[in-house]
Amino acid sequence: MTNSTTPDVTLYGAPMSMYSGKVRAYLRKHCIAFQEVMPGDLRFREKIYPQVKRGIVPVLEHADGQLVQDTVDIIDHFENHNLGKFSVYPCEPKQRLAALILDLFGSEGLFKVAMHYRWNYLDVNEDFIRYEFGDHAVPGAKPDMVAHVAEKVMGPMQAYLPLLGINSDTIPAIEAQYLELLSLLNAHFSEHPYLLGGLPSVADYGFFAPLYAHLSRDPHPGMLMKQSAQRVYRWTERMNAANADTPEYGNYEAAYFPDDEIPSSLHAILALIGRDYMPEIRQTLSSIDTWLAQNPQVEAGSCVTAKPRIKSLMPMDYSFRGVTMTGMVMPYRLYMLQRITDTFAELPADVQKELTEFFDSLGLAELLTMKAQRRVERAGHIEVWGESVGNS
Repeated sequence: MTNSTTPDVTLYGAPMSMYSGKVRAYLRKHCIAFQEVMPGDLRFREKIYPQVKRGIVPVLEHADGQLVQDTVDIIDHFENHNLGKFSVYPCEPKQRLAALILDLFGSEGLFKVAMHYRWNYLDVNEDFIRYEFGDHAVPGAKPDMVAHVAEKVMGPMQAYLPLLGINSDTIPAIEAQYLELLSLLNAHFSEHPYLLGGLPSVADYGFFAPLYAHLSRDPHPGMLMKQSAQRVYRWTERMNAANADTPEYGNYEAAYFPDDEIPSSLHAILALIGRDYMPEIRQTLSSIDTWLAQNPQVEAGSCVTAKPRIKSLMPMDYSFRGVTMTGMVMPYRLYMLQRITDTFAELPADVQKELTEFFDSLGLAELLTMKAQRRVERAGHIEVWGESVGNS
């Protein structure tokens, strides 16, 4: 602690930010004291932005000036220093891989769902999110200034919709996926407080990113969740609590499922990921490998896109629930995928065989071994290309 009242940790984030919510929930659940500062604060603009090289949140700062950026890196920062109350990575191999798959899908695969329900229901959402965006840009300003500034910062976010393939042809499929997922999650949380039992894992934090900031707080999707999936809404409250917050479950043990169990309610969620998300991941890897073949001069350590602030290499088309989606090729997703493949590669051959059979039944076996021609690493708070690795 720097003094008796100021926590050692500062979180640069915002309430309406998907990924700020993921980190904030982790800090709260593990009783890590922090203060939160909006990215519009002068400290962020003058001190943090020059180091992280882009206007991005969340960023975590220690009192000694050490910075950690990105939700995976921030959570792993505390995990690697044993600063959490418990590990958010289950020890058992099946549960660990399931948790990493769920984290990938929640953090990345539901991005288009979150963006659709925020920006395509402005008749209900706009008054709420206008002040959310204005406050994050000019914290402490008067309401008129907040509303004025909000118009400037909301536009770039709305511009993502066509880049994500969100249009009149694809919206029915996006909403159908979300409503099915809500139903499956509601059934699961009717029996269990968290995705893998009695403790929140990285799976919960990955799903929390879109399901909290966009889908439970914004007015239209928030009402939809409360009306159709009360147990999911209660889980968003539980994820924000510093204690277990599980009174409706009686004496439910604060532990992951025993014996590496994956209950049938979670099978159904994983199977949805196998059906809906695998085409997008396959096309992402194929597009990245094509781009790498066309750009053999790319050096290890160089930024994965033209500039750190740019998320995508190029557009891509992929199949999603019977329609063609236009999406963005985001190399960052390799960074999350590699956590799955690296974990699987370290397991004994007999365990790999058993887990391949299990995940194959859910349409996810391919995810355990699929690799691009180059790894994506993180250095200096940005994603960079690693060395060539091939597909073996």
